[in-house]
Amino acid sequence: MWKILICSEDEKFMQELGHRIRRLAGERVKEIRLFSKKEDLDFYTTGRPEESDIILIDISVDNGGIQLAQKVLAVQPHSQIIFMASTDKYYLDVYSVDHVYFLKKPIEPVFLMKALNKAGSRLQDLKKSYLVISNKQGIYKIPLYTILCFESEKRKIHVYTQDREISYYGKFEDLKEKLDPRFVRCHNSYIVNLTKVCELSEKKFVCENGKSIPISKTYYIDVREKFLSYLDGGEFCGGTPLGAHA
Repeated sequence: MWKILICSEDEKFMQELGHRIRRLAGERVKEIRLFSKKEDLDFYTTGRPEESDIILIDISVDNGGIQLAQKVLAVQPHSQIIFMASTDKYYLDVYSVDHVYFLKKPIEPVFLMKALNKAGSRLQDLKKSYLVISNKQGIYKIPLYTILCFESEKRKIHVYTQDREISYYGKFEDLKEKLDPRFVRCHNSYIVNLTKVCELSEKKFVCENGKSIPISKTYYIDVREKFLSYLDGGEFCGGTPLGAHA
C-alpha cells in the first residue's frame, strides 16, 4: 500500500489532489499527508529515515522544491519523487534529482495514475531487495538475502545476519509488508528466511551458520510445507507467509 506525501503552497490544490488520488487509486492508498510548507516536509521525512514514500512536490512557485527533494532523498534515499508544476520553466532543472515523473498542471488523471503506478512499481521492486531500518546508532540498508531471521522481543525486533545482529523498535505486523515469501513466521517471536535454512526438525530450524530457530506447533505444518516446496525448487506455497496465528 502507498503512503503519499504532498507538498504545495496551494492548500486548495493539495486537498483536491488528495481526494482525486483516493478516488483513482482506492485501496492502494494507505495514507495521504499534506504539507503547505517545505520545512514541514523536510522535518517529517528527517524523523523517518527508514520509510520509503511517494512524494509529490509542487515547484510552480520556485525551484526550492527541487532542493527540498534533494534533502528528502538524502535521508529517505528510496522514496519516489514526483514533481508538479504549472510551467515548463523548471522542466530541465528537475533532472538534477532522481525522480519518477514530471506532472504539468492542471494534472490529467491519466498522467497522475501513470506517475503513481510507476512510483509504486519502483517501491515494490526496491522492497524485494533490501530492508532499511534505523536505531540510535544509525541507518542500515540490509540486503534481504543476508538475513537469517528476525526475533521479536517486547517492543524490539532483532535482525540476524551471518555476521551481526541489529536491533530496532518495531512490530512484526509492520515488518511483514517489507518482506517477500521466502520469509515465514515459524513462531510468535520468530520469522525465518527459508533460503538460509539447512535443517528442519519438529522443534527448530538450523541455519547455515548453526543458529537454531524455534518452531511452534501452531506453525509447524505450514512452515514444513513451505520448506519442502523450496527444497523441491517450487514456489513458496500454503497459507499466509507472515499471517498471525492464535
